[in-house]
Parts: sequence; structure tokens; C-alpha cells
Amino acid sequence: MDPKMTPEELEQFIHRELRALPTRKAPAGFAARLQAAVEARTVLPVRSPEPLEHMIHRELRGLPPRRAPRTLEARVLAEIERRAAIAWYHKSWSYWPAPVRVAFAAGSTGLIAAVVVALTMLGRAPQADALAHQVGDRVQSASALLEFGTWAVNFAGHLLGDIPHLWLYSGLTVVAALYATFFGIGAYAYRTLYRTS
Repeated sequence: MDPKMTPEELEQFIHRELRALPTRKAPAGFAARLQAAVEARTVLPVRSPEPLEHMIHRELRGLPPRRAPRTLEARVLAEIERRAAIAWYHKSWSYWPAPVRVAFAAGSTGLIAAVVVALTMLGRAPQADALAHQVGDRVQSASALLEFGTWAVNFAGHLLGDIPHLWLYSGLTVVAALYATFFGIGAYAYRTLYRTS
């Protein structure tokens, strides 16, 4: 087994493979035996304290074990070999070699420190006032856009508030019916054209 493949990953892979198997059939007479046991427990007075769940669990455990398909082992081993062949730099951080992880952490820390120093020096530069003025102008234009959006929402609220509710709901219903008709006709036309071609 690949030492770099965690047991959880292997378990998830095997679980996916087993879920892809076709459903198995119960042995002959299992349904009748289970039904008879359930009816006996529900119709006759209870003679033992064993709950119904234990009885069903016992019956299900009596089923023969499910056989894995012949190709399952080969597929699992092929997946393990495929994951072992993947280069470390294509895997997550935990699979990287320790020296590379240390170098990456040091490089990232150095880059962050350089950005902080550069921003501090930029703030002390003589052009910082001009830059702050430009940023202030951008913020003012953004606040003007926000005020316009607020006014538009309030205007639409007043406008819609003056329309009677019956007219508003009727108009929305008509628009929804028109859209549904449009999409229905489009789907019918597509199916007709697709079938003929």
C-alpha cells in the first residue's frame, strides 16, 4: 500500500467502488420469513423483551455475505499505484517534503513582510497626499452612485405603492404566463426540430 495514501482516502475509494456495485437480491424466502416474523411480533402478545429492531437486525445478519466483483481488487490496486505515481507538487501541502514546506513558509513570510514595508514607505512618500486625494475622489463618486441607487429604490417603492395590489398581482401573473408559454413553445419547437434532424 502506498504510505502517502491515507487510510481515509483508501476507505473513501473502496466505499465508492462498493456503492457502484449492482444491488444484490435477497435469498429465496427471505421476504416471507421477515414478514412472518414481523406479523408474529405485532399480532401475538410479546413473550420476550427483545425489540423489533433486534429481530430485524438478526434476520439481516443471516443474509449471505456479498461477494465483491472480480475486478474490484485490481481497480483498488491500480488506484493506489496511480496515486503513488503523482508528483508531490501536484498534491496538497501535507504531502510536500519538509524542506520545501519550510522554504515555502519562509518565502511567503518574506513576501508579506516586503509588501508591508513597501506600503509603509509609500505612505511616507511625498506623493502619498496626491494618492490619498485620488482615493478620496473615487470614494466620493462611489458614494454618489450609492445615493442614486437609494433614490431609485425609494422612487420605485413609491411608484409601486400607488398601484392597486390586484392590478400588480394580475400583471405579474400575466407576465409569468407569457414567459411559461414562451418557454413551452421554445421547448416544443426544439424537440420537433431535434426529432426531425
